Amino acid sequence: MKHTNTYRIMGRKARRQQREIADRQMEATAEQLKVYKEEQKIQRKLLAEQKQEYRSFEFKNPYENLENYYEDLTVNTQAADYQRGMVQQQQANIMQNLKGAAGSSGIAGLAQAMANQGAMQAQQISIGIGQQEQRNQMMAMKGASAADMAERGGEAMVQSAEMQRQSTMLGIEYGGMAGANAGVQGAYGNQMAGFGMQAGMANASLAATSQMISGGLQGIGSGLSGNLGSDRRLKKNINKIGESPSGLNIYSFEYKNAKYGDGLFQGVMSDEVPQEAVSVRDGYDVVNYNMLDVEFKQI
Repeated sequence: MKHTNTYRIMGRKARRQQREIADRQMEATAEQLKVYKEEQKIQRKLLAEQKQEYRSFEFKNPYENLENYYEDLTVNTQAADYQRGMVQQQQANIMQNLKGAAGSSGIAGLAQAMANQGAMQAQQISIGIGQQEQRNQMMAMKGASAADMAERGGEAMVQSAEMQRQSTMLGIEYGGMAGANAGVQGAYGNQMAGFGMQAGMANASLAATSQMISGGLQGIGSGLSGNLGSDRRLKKNINKIGESPSGLNIYSFEYKNAKYGDGLFQGVMSDEVPQEAVSVRDGYDVVNYNMLDVEFKQI
């Protein structure tokens, strides 16, 4: 029918417009995906450079080869030598002063006593030097222990820094990749949304077209029927099938020309209805079914 063809043309136009919208959206999504992939490529390059720079950083042990300043300490014998010289000088002076008074036998005894006293003083000096050497050894041991602990602490620090560096590099890598992948996944999501929109619009267009065609066929008698030929001369196989509440005859019929409709229809004859509901178009009667209590429909 003429109006059915009009609906079909409208449906095709609507579908074409929807396809154009969907195609533009898909093009925009593809461009967005391209941009995100380029950004992903740039981020990967920057990440590789940053990792290499971080990897090449050299950590040093600040306590390595620490010198033990106590291991080379020497014994200071100047005080002991001075004390020994003073004792010897005192002994010589005493011997010189008592030489005339004591006689030869007295000198011998006095010399022995002074020798014993000198031995004791020498022993005391030796003890002082030994104590100083012992203190030097203790300080050297403490210095060596402190240097060893510092070196071990430095090694532990280097190991800890290395572990932190590896952890940081791994975190940077994961973070960069996560950001780039999120952008790509977002673009893919937009692309899939575009596909869904395209499918949804196609379904909506199909449903709308079907509804328009169906409504056109069923609503021809409610205003659109005036565009259809209702003249008896246009019909064939006319059979009365009933009456309306107002007493109008209801017929089943077919159109002689398929351009008015193909199949069996229900309606009235234009020469049997009130003339205010009838008009003429292209030399044939048409009926406004809105003014009648009869439904025009295909059966």
